[in-house]
Amino acid sequence: MQTIHLQVEDSLYNEIVKKGINVQDEFKKTLHKMLYKKEHKIAGDINQAMNEVKEGKTNPIHKLLNEL
Repeated sequence: MQTIHLQVEDSLYNEIVKKGINVQDEFKKTLHKMLYKKEHKIAGDINQAMNEVKEGKTNPIHKLLNEL
């Protein structure tokens, strides 16, 4: 495991302490979102496409093949 040091303004630090924010957990969540943003977008796009197929909002496969 690696250690990351972070410097913040005193006023920001005081707000973090006052609100009881767990900086380590929040930072980990943010890093995961940054790292996996593209994968989440692709998964969301696939999910949306599958829902459109289920709802009949897409052309039948034979129409798509005829366009080729």
